[in-house]
Amino acid sequence: MAWLSLKRAVLGRHYRARELERAYRSVFLCPEGEIVLADLAAECGMYQAPPFDLTDRQGGYQDGRKALFARILSCLRISPEEHAALQEAARLETLPLDED
Repeated sequence: MAWLSLKRAVLGRHYRARELERAYRSVFLCPEGEIVLADLAAECGMYQAPPFDLTDRQGGYQDGRKALFARILSCLRISPEEHAALQEAARLETLPLDED
């Protein structure tokens, strides 16, 4: 399988930005993608304060995880309402499961 890159697929800088947004939206803004996005947000601690006792190295690692998630969000260009819903979904991901 040959991986398709944006630079190979699309010529023109402005068109590339639109095509990249379209590609990110097609991956993440579907039911399965929204689940993955909420899981990634929870996993990287995007909406949580970091523990106070992190070493510099741990803090840098945490910042890198959040930066990658922020890159995904910037490519999606979601509305404030969608962002609030994502934040709530990520919060729910961090709660323990109720086992009946």
